[in-house]
Amino acid sequence: MENTIVMNNQVSLSRNINNYPFPHKLNESEAMYIVNKVSKILLNSPDLQQEDFILKNMKDITDVEKITLIERNIISNKFSKNDISSILINKNKSKFILINDDNHIEIKIYMNNLDLDEALNTANHIDDILGEKLDYSFDEHLGYLTSCPANAGTGLKASVTLHLPVLSLQKKIENYHNIGHKLGINIKGICNEKSNTLGNMYEITNQNIIGRSEKNILESLKSIVKEIIEKEIDSREMLKIEANIEVEDEVYRSLGILENARIISAQETMKHLSNIKLGIEMDYINDINLDKVTNLMKGMQPALRLMSPLTSNSDIERASYIRNEFILANRNKK
Repeated sequence: MENTIVMNNQVSLSRNINNYPFPHKLNESEAMYIVNKVSKILLNSPDLQQEDFILKNMKDITDVEKITLIERNIISNKFSKNDISSILINKNKSKFILINDDNHIEIKIYMNNLDLDEALNTANHIDDILGEKLDYSFDEHLGYLTSCPANAGTGLKASVTLHLPVLSLQKKIENYHNIGHKLGINIKGICNEKSNTLGNMYEITNQNIIGRSEKNILESLKSIVKEIIEKEIDSREMLKIEANIEVEDEVYRSLGILENARIISAQETMKHLSNIKLGIEMDYINDINLDKVTNLMKGMQPALRLMSPLTSNSDIERASYIRNEFILANRNKK
């Protein structure tokens, strides 16, 4: 069950090139030089040929692609509107190199599991390839220099997104905020523009970087993530003992709504998908594909336009799409 509670993890390394101003002060020619320099190194690297990286300028990316990247927390809304910014994306869309965001280079690795060490190793490999041919901004005492001084040091940011329906229901997420704060960890709900937590999904990420090693940052994050996962699993087991029929009823009410609704918002859809995902994991439902539900909750293609909590498409179209996904003939299709 631990693997299904984890929605994804992401590791990011920030770097800047010596003798160039930070991106917010770059002129157009300097920005283009950095884009060309970084992309040439990676696109021509023999070690990365199998990745089939593609360079895309933000001004040329479609709105749907931008929304996909924003919802996966790969880029910010600000970055999506920056004409001097570019992004390198590999063929399976798990490795991303942002150029001229808050920093000259941000290496982001996105994985659908809890293996933060593997994600960091992958990021460090790309960093080594770039570091061999670029003069990074580095200070003996502070480490790698970044546009935000608090992020100097390793330049490492790591996060894990968890699906925590029972802890959310029992309002026990708050118990971990103080613990997280002491460890330099932030816990927040994945929210839409109205600040409503979507589908009981929470992002757990490191805050403090300067003065801490990569190992220390990851160990602190993994420690609290594992504790929260264990508590969610224990809480589910207790809930099944104490309120089995009530939980099953809630799960099937959600299924009934998604099977029959003619109008439904993204917020409500996420609520019911969360209940159905819980129902599958607690063995109340056995004829619905878990990957289908998980991908819908992540806003993955092909339903992105309708599932996106960041857009205001027709609630009628969304309901129609969801009804089709959950009819008996399609339940087990991904």
